[in-house]
Amino acid sequence: MIIRASPVARRYAEAYFSLAREAEDIAGWREELAAVTAALSDPEVAQAMLNPRLNLAHRVQIGMELLEGVSEPARNLARLLIERQRTGYIREVLAAYDELADRASGVLRAEVVTAVPVDSKVTEQITSVLSRRFGQSVRPVIRQDPAIIGGLVVRIGDRVIDDSIRTHLQQLQASLA
Repeated sequence: MIIRASPVARRYAEAYFSLAREAEDIAGWREELAAVTAALSDPEVAQAMLNPRLNLAHRVQIGMELLEGVSEPARNLARLLIERQRTGYIREVLAAYDELADRASGVLRAEVVTAVPVDSKVTEQITSVLSRRFGQSVRPVIRQDPAIIGGLVVRIGDRVIDDSIRTHLQQLQASLA
């Protein structure tokens, strides 16, 4: 499933991505951000970061101890999120960073919803068709939702291509009403 990043998360991701691009190590910085995300997303840690009984200095100290060995820029981002009580945005920051990295490398991310599980051959076909349609490389994230009955629903950015049987039935019902 593709995580939709809020404007707040996008701002953090854009700033961090800008630094990664300057350092010419987008992949390495992504790994560091993933480590921060893993640490701060742990349920116990997330709860501690929002605990009003712990003063801010103690929360920052806990966060920095958890991130021992992580690069300084990633630790600085974590510190900023902790200080501003925005650690809940960390997964969105990572998702937005991934979008920026994909865009910089010419790759589109697509969320593809199917009614039934698909094998690797069908995934390759979907990737090929979408890449031709959009004129650039597409990386699909496929998830299953039996509620669409059949067909596909594709989301790329703000675009939605809904060719599901559920939608066709709803359109037919509306035209008959």
